[in-house]
Amino acid sequence: MGSIEKLTLYSLILLLIWGNMVSGLGHGLACPDWPLCFGQFFPEINFPIFMEHGHRVLGLIVSVFFFFLAKDRLRKYVGKQKILPFFAGFLLLIQIVLGGLVVIFQLETNLTTFHFSNAIAIFLLIYTMCKYPSSDSLKAAKFFTLKSSKYIFFFVIIYIQLILGAYVRHSNAGLACPDFPTCLGFWLPPYLSKTVFLHLMHRVWGFVILFYAVFLLLYTYKSKIYDQFKRVRNLLLLILVQIALGIYVVVSKLAFSMTAIHLFVALMIIMIALDAIFDENNAL
Repeated sequence: MGSIEKLTLYSLILLLIWGNMVSGLGHGLACPDWPLCFGQFFPEINFPIFMEHGHRVLGLIVSVFFFFLAKDRLRKYVGKQKILPFFAGFLLLIQIVLGGLVVIFQLETNLTTFHFSNAIAIFLLIYTMCKYPSSDSLKAAKFFTLKSSKYIFFFVIIYIQLILGAYVRHSNAGLACPDFPTCLGFWLPPYLSKTVFLHLMHRVWGFVILFYAVFLLLYTYKSKIYDQFKRVRNLLLLILVQIALGIYVVVSKLAFSMTAIHLFVALMIIMIALDAIFDENNAL
């Protein structure tokens, strides 16, 4: 990767993790107005304002880096390939508007979840643009094929889990089940409130991902697809780490540092899952 690719991708990862910490610390409304903070671009700083306003400033920096990346890709890509930077830019504009709406509507759950899911979509598009810097390399990359369908399914269930996790966090369901492996002392609580149901769904979906990863590991091993076997093995290890982190997040009562690491590992997992799709299609 070149300098602009690294700056854009790494700053975006930092932005996503920073936003996660802002949410975890409950500082999402430290600046009650938008786009300024208490009517100023440089407000009087305390820690909550530093976190919330810093997230906005970092978002501006990421947007500048993305502008130069998109400009370069529009120059190098040809034909329909130019849709990729244009669509990423369109989603980025939506993300900026959503950021304002999240503040205006005071962290409404559906908006904040959509804000996060859109951010992940932008992240994946930018990651693709960084991985395929030229027209020829992008032309060789394919996504929707029957050959890679098993990895596309894996990618989709991971993306759903990310969105579900965001909804659990923003609907204050993160501690609806404060114990593990049971929930409120039951394997299946006799009364499922909305928050308990969401929390349990997030847990169950995590094990769906784990079991599917085991299936892919066995499939690639028996099929002697060694490159993909190594990738799925790494994915499985990360998923196990992610489950352990998820357990610790619950028992630590949502320690914001752990939730940030939890998101970072999730980003690594979805990047590797995307690589599995592209590399399966490019394999001879």
